[in-house]
Amino acid sequence: MTETVIVTNEELAILCDIVGGWSSNVAKNADADKQQALDRLIANGFVELANGHSVTKYQHTAKTELLFTQLCVGISGG
Repeated sequence: MTETVIVTNEELAILCDIVGGWSSNVAKNADADKQQALDRLIANGFVELANGHSVTKYQHTAKTELLFTQLCVGISGG
C-alpha cells in the first residue's frame, strides 16, 4: 500500500533549505506557520533532528530524497 502525503509549498521550501544546508536558518526564522510546517515534516518522516555533533539543527531523511527524486522525474517527464 502506498502512503499519500501532500507536501505544501511552504513545506517544500523548508525541505529545500534543509537539503541545501540552511537548516540553521530554518530554525532561526521559524514563525508560527513555519514551525507548524516543520513539525508536520518531522511527523511525516521527511525531517529529523540532527545528531548532537552536527552544526545544523535538522537534517532530511531518505524519505525526502525519494520525494525529490519523484518530483524531478515528474518535471523531466521521465
